[in-house]
Amino acid sequence: MEDAPAFEQATWLLAYYLPVSLFSLRMSCSTNKGGKTLFVPTPYSFKLAMVDAAFRMGDESLARKVFDLVKAREIRFKPPKHLVVQNTFIKIKQEARDNASGVYTSTIAYREFCFFNGKLTAAINITDLEAEHREILCQVLAHINYLGKRGSFWQFIGWDEHKALPEGFTVPDTAKEFKIDGYGIVQQLDDIGETDAKDIFDRINTYSNKPIVLNKHRVITYTFLPYTARKSSREYTYYEGKK
Repeated sequence: MEDAPAFEQATWLLAYYLPVSLFSLRMSCSTNKGGKTLFVPTPYSFKLAMVDAAFRMGDESLARKVFDLVKAREIRFKPPKHLVVQNTFIKIKQEARDNASGVYTSTIAYREFCFFNGKLTAAINITDLEAEHREILCQVLAHINYLGKRGSFWQFIGWDEHKALPEGFTVPDTAKEFKIDGYGIVQQLDDIGETDAKDIFDRINTYSNKPIVLNKHRVITYTFLPYTARKSSREYTYYEGKK
């Protein structure tokens, strides 16, 4: 992969994770009953996972500090080498048409789950970040134990730094140039928008009354994934990563 010259001069913090369970993270455009999954976490979900880890490590002050450090930084992912996406139907609960009754009824929903073989690498652009702040991010990354939907557990196995991003990472459509070979999937990944807004932390807070507005506080980027479909059936599709 060949990125724009600006990326060649960047410094990246790489964190490595092994899958512990099946991964699932529904696309932003999916409905409750039609839940197609993404194949990697999104920059938005990973940044919030870091904020969650900071809360568990310390308190809100640490969480705000971590959020300020990463909210505007680029994050890319190198997914595991092998991926099998399982298609299935599950039973879910939904509100009855008569909401006043407060009763939930059972219905059927479509879901996809990712079975990975290999490690996931998350790369954070830490160019111009002070050594003290890099150490904070390393500690936070080690405390992340799930990504995507709750139950999608991962195990942290280490980190290191690179002066240039290795091959096989996701590429946003804003990249000036890269080798398209091996990038057979495009998905919509979200990220933090309006990073200079004073109330952006409150808007990502689940307990805040301030809403997150799509295309303003949360932006969508079409992203190339280094996967190629190899086999498929009614129950599953097998993808292989970029060599």
